[in-house]
Amino acid sequence: MDKITFQAFEKLQKCEHLLRVARDQMGLGRISREEFRKRKADILSRFSLTPEEQRAYDLHLRITKSKRQR
Repeated sequence: MDKITFQAFEKLQKCEHLLRVARDQMGLGRISREEFRKRKADILSRFSLTPEEQRAYDLHLRITKSKRQR
């Protein structure tokens, strides 16, 4: 896996973790639905993939999918 693909995976993992934490906090009543929406928008904007990272991630998915089908 090259450096750009690795960066994309790291960003996606961090994003998913923070979204899961925010969902859990909302589920436990620690934050309101409105606060959750604000945090979600902030998380998604902070960890959005660059076009280069998105291409590398898509290529990795295509390669792994074709390997599984063989």
